[in-house]
Amino acid sequence: MPVSTIKTPLSLALGLCLTATAASDADATELMLAPGVTSGGETTANVSLAFDWNKRWFESETGHLSGYWNVAYTWWEAGRFGSDEHSISVSPVLVYRFNAEGWEPFVELGVGAAYFSDDRVGDQRLGSRAHFEDRFAVGVQMNERDALRLRIIHYSNASLKEPNEGINSWSLVYSRRF
Repeated sequence: MPVSTIKTPLSLALGLCLTATAASDADATELMLAPGVTSGGETTANVSLAFDWNKRWFESETGHLSGYWNVAYTWWEAGRFGSDEHSISVSPVLVYRFNAEGWEPFVELGVGAAYFSDDRVGDQRLGSRAHFEDRFAVGVQMNERDALRLRIIHYSNASLKEPNEGINSWSLVYSRRF
């Protein structure tokens, strides 16, 4: 694949990440790396930054609710349409963290916005380049800095434009706070 094919979306994603990093509290920034696969079997690779809201709600003996902003770049392997694609996204994500000794389990849920380099990704006809990003994850905070998640993200334009086949990405996410 020519470097120019990925240069523009990658530069935009890195610019968004650097801007968000400069505007955030450095103690609340998390780098996420997520190799994945679509429901059609194509490979994905996602890199993102998460910016903690530094808020807690509904604290109890069971756990608490918190959240973060996620700014991401995703590479999508070519399917039958013959070219790799790219997307950038921004999502607010709610996290419920369970109180536990040692590894701390959590669940995540979020809805955000994504923009794709084409309206055809993998084997899917998405109908437009702009999409909603619905996500769900289960994970475990292994220590103060490292976490693992199993995440599914669904992209769809909510039938605002046809066709609206949508696309799912399943991924294993490693993250590290810095």
